[in-house]
Amino acid sequence: MSNIGENFFSKKRKNVFGKIYIANVRNRLRELVNPNDADCKRWIWELVQNAKDSISGQPNRRVDIEINVNSDIYIFKHNGSPFKEDTLFGLLYKFSEGKTNNYESTGRFGTGFLTTHALSKTVEISGDLIPDDQTEPIGFSVTMYREGEDKELLEGLEKTENSLRYFDKPLNWTTYTYKAVTERNREAGDLGIQNFKDNIDKVMLFCPEINSIKLVDNDNTITIERGRDIYFHEYNCYKINFIVNDGCKRIKKTFLYSKIDEYDEKLTERFGTDRNIRICCAMELDENNDIYINNSSPSLFCSLPLVGSEVHELPFIINSPDFEPDSERQSIFLAGTETDEKTGKISDPGINRRILTKSHEIYKNLLKFICNNNIGKRYMAARGLRCVPNVTRFFDRTWYKKSFINPLRNILLSFPIVRNNENQYKIISELNIPDYSNEVNKEQAYLFISQVYKNAVPSYEESINIERYLWKDDDIINFVDIKECVELINDYRDITTFEKNINEDVWNWLNSFLPFIKSYHPEYLEDYAIIPNMNLEFVKLNKSLATSLNVPENIIECLESLNIEWKKIHIHKKITRYSSGTDHKISIAESKIRDKLTTKWSEKMLTLIQYIPYDCIDENFIQKRKTVYELCSVMWNLSGMKNGSGFSKNLWNGIDEMVFDKLLLVIQEFKEIKDKISIEFINKVLVCFSNYFPNTIISNYSIIPNQNQELRSTKNLYKDINIPEIFKDCLKNCFGEDIRKELINKEININNIHTTEKKEINDYKDILNKYFSMAENPTYNRYSRTFSDYIPLQSKIEAAKCLIRIVPSDSKSLQRKLFNLYQKFSKQTFSKNEYCEIDIKDYNYKLWDNSNKYIFDIIREIIEKNKDVKSLANDLRKSEKDTLKYLNIFINKFSDKGRIVPNQYCQFCEIKKLMNEGDDSDLNSDNDTVFENDTISDYDTDSDDSYNKKIKIIPEELKDIAKYLGYDIKSILIHKDMGRPCQRSMSYEKLCEKIDKIMQEKHNDKSTYTDPDFKKGAYELIEKYFKTKSEDELTNSFKYTYSVKNNIMIDVVLDEEARKTLVNIRNKYNDDEIKHLLNHSSEIKEFLKKSLSKNSTQSIVIGRSNNNIRISYNGYYNSYNNNTTIDDIYNIIYKLLLNSNKFRDVSMKNSIYGGIKIVTFNGYEFIIEKFDYYNLLINNNNNNNNNNNNNNNRKINIILLNFRSIYFYL
Repeated sequence: MSNIGENFFSKKRKNVFGKIYIANVRNRLRELVNPNDADCKRWIWELVQNAKDSISGQPNRRVDIEINVNSDIYIFKHNGSPFKEDTLFGLLYKFSEGKTNNYESTGRFGTGFLTTHALSKTVEISGDLIPDDQTEPIGFSVTMYREGEDKELLEGLEKTENSLRYFDKPLNWTTYTYKAVTERNREAGDLGIQNFKDNIDKVMLFCPEINSIKLVDNDNTITIERGRDIYFHEYNCYKINFIVNDGCKRIKKTFLYSKIDEYDEKLTERFGTDRNIRICCAMELDENNDIYINNSSPSLFCSLPLVGSEVHELPFIINSPDFEPDSERQSIFLAGTETDEKTGKISDPGINRRILTKSHEIYKNLLKFICNNNIGKRYMAARGLRCVPNVTRFFDRTWYKKSFINPLRNILLSFPIVRNNENQYKIISELNIPDYSNEVNKEQAYLFISQVYKNAVPSYEESINIERYLWKDDDIINFVDIKECVELINDYRDITTFEKNINEDVWNWLNSFLPFIKSYHPEYLEDYAIIPNMNLEFVKLNKSLATSLNVPENIIECLESLNIEWKKIHIHKKITRYSSGTDHKISIAESKIRDKLTTKWSEKMLTLIQYIPYDCIDENFIQKRKTVYELCSVMWNLSGMKNGSGFSKNLWNGIDEMVFDKLLLVIQEFKEIKDKISIEFINKVLVCFSNYFPNTIISNYSIIPNQNQELRSTKNLYKDINIPEIFKDCLKNCFGEDIRKELINKEININNIHTTEKKEINDYKDILNKYFSMAENPTYNRYSRTFSDYIPLQSKIEAAKCLIRIVPSDSKSLQRKLFNLYQKFSKQTFSKNEYCEIDIKDYNYKLWDNSNKYIFDIIREIIEKNKDVKSLANDLRKSEKDTLKYLNIFINKFSDKGRIVPNQYCQFCEIKKLMNEGDDSDLNSDNDTVFENDTISDYDTDSDDSYNKKIKIIPEELKDIAKYLGYDIKSILIHKDMGRPCQRSMSYEKLCEKIDKIMQEKHNDKSTYTDPDFKKGAYELIEKYFKTKSEDELTNSFKYTYSVKNNIMIDVVLDEEARKTLVNIRNKYNDDEIKHLLNHSSEIKEFLKKSLSKNSTQSIVIGRSNNNIRISYNGYYNSYNNNTTIDDIYNIIYKLLLNSNKFRDVSMKNSIYGGIKIVTFNGYEFIIEKFDYYNLLINNNNNNNNNNNNNNNRKINIILLNFRSIYFYL
């Protein structure tokens, strides 16, 4: 261990030191025998200060603090930096070593630690010490004795020195232990702990170097957790939460703060080193986001609370470690000059003033944040601004008000910090602040003031609170009292204006206000106009002012409407608690109304029309009054129905008739439905006429709207009996005939019009037919020199397109079928609002007599644009089957004109050129049978099948035979799906007769024998068709042909050349071979077709029958045994080609399969390879000659009969 214990005190202490020590501590210790409350609160902060100062100059260092209170024992400990010899010496001997010029040290101000003796004069201290000659700390403990006077103090000092102990290992914590002995010691302990609880959150805010603080107060543990700073850039403000854990409670403490930390030239000059000025202003917010002020906390902090400075009330807590407080840290220096006269540098008061004035900008930042973030109880932001605090030491009142308080006031007045009754915050200058100085009942006075000033006042609670903080000597703040309210009401002049500036319940307010004035300020009633008359005007109290309590309001209103003054001299009836003593009766009012009414029309009559006698026992009369009023209100904009209860029924006699007549005349002047004259309105007029004015001749007035919205007399109008709008548009747009002019508007209730004239669509068919019958081009009359009337073709077509969209409701009607067909052929699909259905009688079908012709033309033109059914089906985008259905209906039901009827080739022809197929003699009904249920959607060709079964159909093979013979019957037969609309028919018998006749004519003309079609026809008829019929039928149907059929076969079918060929074949082939050739006739034909072409010179045919193999080469035939192999055949082909003299060279080719190489005279090369037992492969090897002229190509054609396959590569 170090030898420091042997010489520590001898080295540091001298005789004079004891006297100096006593002088330093004696006076202060005497004060602490009975310490004041400020000292009792401060002791704990001095210990916190020592803990914080122990790490000053170590920016990254944080300190933890723990305080333990157990009955009278107080233990304070921290884990800050160890003592150095000088700092421990300074603590024990009351000497502030190293702090005076350390601006980061809060304890630089001197005697703070002595204050802890308010708790106890004996203190046990332990901790760590770094000796001067070492770098590592050691542990120590010492007990400080400071009881008694001079002698006892020196003895205590010696005891202190003797108590010092050292330990090899550091203790890591610095600990101070106090024991409260006296009652005042205990009070000091309680006060200090309470002050700690009140301010520890703010200390944590201002001292970030304190990492944590823990207080164990007699088993109740209090800790505080530091939250995260949230920075609001736009306000230069921070927000932080602290969580105080007090036993089982968790209390959140929220602070809003803004700070300045900037280089300051004056401080730098004063202390001779670069110095920043550091200021932080904070406001606490409660859990409701309201400003909260703890009145037990001081507003001034120099890192730690300046306990004792609580008289300085401010809107915010201001902390600056640069404050210059007095030695006991209870106040700051503000008195004196700002510059030290000796040094010329800034003085202590100058520094403090500089800090306070710089806080103005911070205050502004805080208010900006508060006002933009919905923070409540903003009136607390005026705390401390009402007056200058009563500070007696180191204080300059003039400077404080002028340079500190007044700027704060001006800043405050620019922000909305006072809440009105609508819970909105306003700038103080926007509100009227109630002045309660002359009022006994503040709450009632506030109620009147707030309503008079239209709530441009604080809420009541806010007005009481703000009164504690606002200053009276400021013109910007508008204080108001009851007299000013009375003057303001007088200036409003009337209730209407006044009501806009108070709450809605103005009459209740006046009924309270007037008695209040009468009780406390009666002179105001005669001096100011504040009593409302019935005109809602404020009047002064005078002798003519009366009431009219028994006169109903409706009568008073009627009087006023007739320009009879009544309300001006009568107090308003809603004033129930004030009366002048004079009251007028109802009889006076009734007599004035009778005098005003006359028998001549005047708009004044409408005054009476407005009143409805609801108390009348005649309900019909009440309804009449309402109806007449409603109609009149439209024309003359009456203000509204009014209660006419109490009015005599006879008052309206003679008035109604004049009013209704005037009403009809005014309506008539409009000439059309527009503006206020609507269909609904006219209907109401007609109801009124029908119910209440039966003697009025309605036809004398042009007030009924036609369908063009024009007003006409009923003499010239007809009821519209379901005439379609399409029909009306058709007449107007196509023919210029506007029938809407004579039709009553459909929305008019015709039951209220006494007329029986009506029109329906059938009434216009003659007009329609007239236009369709007119010429389509004008003709010139040379006598009258005028052109005749005409309707252009296009107009008629457009009219037809309109009329086709008027459809009978009967789904089976022909007209509806035509409508459906028109949609199909025109490729249109009309929606429900593009066509209409009508219930129509038989005689109405003439409506379409003329127009349908143009529809037929439209459909016909569409069909004729196509040559056949397939083309039409493609055009319609329908199947051929459906297209045939549509054609069937159109041709059979509507029109068969034009080239629109399909023959049996589906080609369109004129019907006159076509015939029905089969004989009609067997049918029991007419042609319409097949169309019994033939709507487009229902029509089915199966009906044609059943129909065709009833007649004898011509066989298709017979039709083909007729065509070979030059009589193409299918081209003149109507398509089977068309029914039988033709005038002529072709029966089976007739066709047989026709064919027999043609056969006879051709057989008798030998020049026809070579005609292949005649040969084919004769062959098909005799060799095929005759074999399907009985001899009796053939004898009857083909009398000539059947009788000479063999002659025809020899003469026509088998001519001389054919007979020679047959004989030659018979000579060369046996029966099996001929049969085999016939079985392969198609292959032989194809081969012959190629071999006989002009470019073909070589042909080889290889055939195999049951007995032998036969090879033919250009007309030479060789037969071989059926056992001949493919190699034998291959050699035979080689010899044939070699001996043909048709090629430049023929040679055998050596390969896996062998081969024959052929070179033609024009350079083509071919290879015939033996591929397998059933295949021959021919390749053209002359690839370089592929582009030679095709006319010079020579081909070898090889056909294998009854072999699997052969490949040609040429």
